[in-house]
Amino acid sequence: MYQRTLRLIWLKHQHMQPFTIKDGRIAGMLTILSGILAFGSMLTGMIATNFDSEAFSNPVLILRMESATPAMIKWFMLLDMFGYYLLLLPAIFFLHQRTVNRSSWTSLITFSGYGYVIIGAIGAAMLAAAWPSLITSFRQATPADQPLYQELFILSNELVVKGIWNILEMFLAGTWWLGLALLMPGGRWFKGTTLALGAACILDGTGEMFGLATLAEIGLNIYLVLAIVWAIWAGIVMMRPVSVQKQ
Repeated sequence: MYQRTLRLIWLKHQHMQPFTIKDGRIAGMLTILSGILAFGSMLTGMIATNFDSEAFSNPVLILRMESATPAMIKWFMLLDMFGYYLLLLPAIFFLHQRTVNRSSWTSLITFSGYGYVIIGAIGAAMLAAAWPSLITSFRQATPADQPLYQELFILSNELVVKGIWNILEMFLAGTWWLGLALLMPGGRWFKGTTLALGAACILDGTGEMFGLATLAEIGLNIYLVLAIVWAIWAGIVMMRPVSVQKQ
């Protein structure tokens, strides 16, 4: 009975109608919105830290920054969750439909995209809850108790930013974007941007995994910018008719 049910679901999936132009426009608009919110996340983070680039490489500095209010940090992470991650889900579904017959590796590439989005969103949600609370507790604590909250803040940074994001997530993201660069429709420049984005993710993950701070920072900075550019560009590509995309 179980096998029969799975077979029926598979057959139904095989006969599903392809995405229409309207579907492409919706997916494209949501992907463009993800790029806008990702930019908003980056801008919010920069305002919260007074454009101090050192705070991004050493987030513990945020604890003593008056401009980094708990509310600002919370929105920084929430915008990150939707911008860099969750609003890319329609793009993953749409691009899978467009590339499913181009390679036997498409399912693995799509799975990597899902993993990147879900794992990244979980990390952002965790920090949206943890960091504002730790910042508030640190600033209200006595000087003797502040080191405890500082250590908890550092621990959350190591677990989420260094571990979940910059190692696990980056390899999944790199696999997805490198795969898309080879499979998805679009012009040469767009494919090149997708390839560079995927390579930057692998660079960041590799640098973080082997303790090569400079390599990881270069990859991360390229990713943070190109992910925004790619989302807006990909949204425009997806909104075009299929015949135009293949040109």
